[in-house]
Amino acid sequence: MRFIIKTILLIGAGVCFLTVKTFAQLYDESQLTVSFTLPPVTLLDIEPATNNRLYFAMSPALESGASPHFTETSNEELWLNYSSAVQNANGSRAIVAQISGGSLPEGISLNVEASQSGGQGKGQLGQPAGKVALSGQPQTLIADIGNCFTGDGVGQGHQLTFTIELSDFSRLHAMSETVVVVMYTIVDF
Repeated sequence: MRFIIKTILLIGAGVCFLTVKTFAQLYDESQLTVSFTLPPVTLLDIEPATNNRLYFAMSPALESGASPHFTETSNEELWLNYSSAVQNANGSRAIVAQISGGSLPEGISLNVEASQSGGQGKGQLGQPAGKVALSGQPQTLIADIGNCFTGDGVGQGHQLTFTIELSDFSRLHAMSETVVVVMYTIVDF
């Protein structure tokens, strides 16, 4: 009889132990802390990077009384690529363009216009501001840039269209090659 009672007690203790162990396994928890960091990012480049020089030339008149004319009046070879991560949720950026070196010959105006963003970019891509007459003062070319990237290379981002116009023939004079440098800057708003 004692043997039966011991056996029943051992079986009962084993069932209690298994129940407690099973219960404990069902509610076992562990925590993991995950943190994320994304520093502010502002990157900008012009593609193709190998040769981003533009050439415009004026041909003299072929007959007396005729006007000289530009052999090429526009160029669409360059693309503007950028990446942006703004510091606060309501922040935005813009890209401004200006002549930072040299000066345009008198009587000639140089304009640039950015297309809508094309390619593989994602996020809050900027909105083109339209045709901008370049000068020594920064002019907004693309506005409302948020957290985004345009993609990298030709065919990505905003295609740039440069046009040159003879704005005042009376101020124009003969000259050799004149070089101007156009600078693009991303600014915070």
